[in-house]
Amino acid sequence: MALLDAVWVNVGSWFLFVFGLVTPLYLIFGYIGLTGFRDISRYEEHHTFYYRLNPLTKIIFTIVLTFVVAVTAWSIDLVIGLVVLSTYLTLKRGLRRLALGSALVFASVIGLAWYYATQTPYGLLMYAFYHICVASVSATPQPPSAAWMALFTPVWQWASYFTILGYQPVLTTQGLLYGMQVSTRAGVVLISSLILIMTSTPSAILRTLGRLKLPVVLIFALVVGMRTVPRIFDTLDTAVKVQFMRGYGAKANKVTRVFYLFGGVLTSIVPAMTFLFRGARNTAISADTRAFRAYKQRTFLKPFTFSKGDYVFFAIIAGLVALAVFSNLYGFGRAIPYSAVGSSCGATSTA
Repeated sequence: MALLDAVWVNVGSWFLFVFGLVTPLYLIFGYIGLTGFRDISRYEEHHTFYYRLNPLTKIIFTIVLTFVVAVTAWSIDLVIGLVVLSTYLTLKRGLRRLALGSALVFASVIGLAWYYATQTPYGLLMYAFYHICVASVSATPQPPSAAWMALFTPVWQWASYFTILGYQPVLTTQGLLYGMQVSTRAGVVLISSLILIMTSTPSAILRTLGRLKLPVVLIFALVVGMRTVPRIFDTLDTAVKVQFMRGYGAKANKVTRVFYLFGGVLTSIVPAMTFLFRGARNTAISADTRAFRAYKQRTFLKPFTFSKGDYVFFAIIAGLVALAVFSNLYGFGRAIPYSAVGSSCGATSTA
């Protein structure tokens, strides 16, 4: 009987480990794919609301939204995220970008939630859910005491050697809830960040950051990155398709095709990066021909202005700030603290 229990624990632990690792990757490579990443990481011209906004407005929105979701309850963050995600329908090829954005956010939330669910110390969960202060937490995962387990709802007990990976000995419902709440907040920020990338040209972002007096080298690096990321996915997609055309994964079915795609991406990294590095020379030549950094200050052809839409969006941003203030005043503040152990135990929090 003891042998069967040991086999069950080991097999179940490895199944859950592989599930938590493979599920986000399967969503990313199986549904989104390289072409999907290319589509949600590049600008395509359109004329709806987001496209008419100044990039600075969208940058401020993303920064403010990051602070708002950090200080409000998880339920409020979820509603905000769903509302912002629904505005993807106004983008060019809105339905596709809504589907791709939803899949990317869902995969990110699942992956991050699983990490927090398995690795969050019990002392932090004790404070987060029951406001029981634990003065210190061991760096090495320790089995929970019987008194603690009376407060937790166990889901699975990991094989002992999983603590080497940082896993807590017992997976609990509280850990899963904590992971979902933290990861949802990160998902909301990801949703708003993609709006900036998909609706602003790199040159417009360059002008905006230049007006903010950021270092020119930093601005140039960011803009080159924005131009390069879609090219990376496009080049990888071409390299992988060439491999499939030559017979790679010919016997794969719909389930195993995702794993062949992942393998094709790994083997295409070196040739794709070699091709892109060769193209970097063209970027350097282009910068030189435009006298990049010939003067300390850049000149601008287009004026830096705000439209009526920007002021409407500023009103929305102000509303988000007001929502965060009133949420905390009326008991709907951050439901789960990010850190509340040791010196932070005296901090207040609402469950």
